[in-house]
Parts: sequence; C-alpha cells; structure tokens
Amino acid sequence: MVAIFSYGMAVAIGLFVGLIFTVIGLFFGHIILFDSILFSVIVGIICNQILGFHTALCLLIGLALFGLLFKLQTTSVGFWIIGVMLSAFWAGVFCLLAFILTEHDMVWTYVVLGLGFIIMMGLHLRARNY
Repeated sequence: MVAIFSYGMAVAIGLFVGLIFTVIGLFFGHIILFDSILFSVIVGIICNQILGFHTALCLLIGLALFGLLFKLQTTSVGFWIIGVMLSAFWAGVFCLLAFILTEHDMVWTYVVLGLGFIIMMGLHLRARNY
C-alpha cells in the first residue's frame, strides 16, 4: 500500500513540476500568447466572481478578449501599444516583488523595474519575430 501511495505522490509531483516548467516555458518562449491567456482568464474570473455574470457569458468574454489581444499584438501598431503596456505591467510586478523581498530598498526596486522592462520588451520583440 505504501508503494502505491509513493508512486502516486511521485506522479503528482512530476505533473506539478511539469506544469510549472510548461508555464515558465510559455512565459519566456511565447510571451504574447501567455499575456493573452493570462489576462483572458483574469477577466473571466473577475466577470464571474465580482460582477456576477453567468459562467458561460464569462467564458465568451474571456475568449473574445483572448482573440482581441492576440490579434492586436500581431498588428504593428497594436503590438507596440499592447507590448509596451504589458512590459510595463510585468516590470511593475517584478518591481513590487523586489520591493517586498528587499525590505523596501528603493535602489533594488528601481533597478529591477528598469531591467524588468528591458527584459520584457526583449521577450515581446523576440516573440513577435517568431
């Protein structure tokens, strides 16, 4: 019985680690797709949990947002508008993490903000070229 439980735990841990590496790979390899999926899921959850819309309607809103964001990022003007805004968003997320983890050290916060924006813009430009 212990062997079956151990095998099951190993499979569960392997699936969890695989899922984490898949998300990381999607983030670094296909940031445009990752952004579109992430914000569509967030908007769908907000529509359902906060605004109280029906689940099916939230799914349609999320799918429409995914299509719109993905399509906009494939156009020249839309890419620059959405890409810069999302790079700033991710840089802000990294900046907030640095602020919290370094116990409110503003030098690290600003360095992470600048580097985060540059790296995220590079990821967006790289994803655009593929």
